[in-house]
Amino acid sequence: MKNIFLTGKKGVGKSTLLRKVLNKLDLSIGGFTTERVFEGFYRNYIAKAYDTGEEYKIIEVDSRDDSKVWFPEVFEEKLIPLLDRSFDKDIIVLDELGCSENHIHKFTSKVFELLDSPKIVFGVLQEGDCDFINNIKKRPDVVILTVTEENRDCLLDEILNILKAWI
Repeated sequence: MKNIFLTGKKGVGKSTLLRKVLNKLDLSIGGFTTERVFEGFYRNYIAKAYDTGEEYKIIEVDSRDDSKVWFPEVFEEKLIPLLDRSFDKDIIVLDELGCSENHIHKFTSKVFELLDSPKIVFGVLQEGDCDFINNIKKRPDVVILTVTEENRDCLLDEILNILKAWI
């Protein structure tokens, strides 16, 4: 079992905790993190390649009506090759996975290929009820930690201990 995911309510600090953990590791890191960038009325969600720093817009949300524009081609044309080249890294980061990817089958297949591999996968799962997320959560080789405002500061050492045991 070398797969660990953080989950919890939106805005609780899952991705922040993930980054704190990664900053304490002396390992080669692949995969991607996700950042929210504000531009006028828009919230853009950007996937950032951990190894190169390349950025890819994956979602654009208009704050005036909460409408969303998805860029599924980015998952297939950019994130899948990024994950392929991550197989030579010590740890693969998936920040963050959600139900929106449920129907991007090439991408979800790549995620399950990573989870089936001997590589350490460390990521964030959005709360949600869809096949993609549910199938990750029910895997016996996945550790799921729920992040709350009360425990987010003390989880750092627990996660580091888990990861160090797998290295």
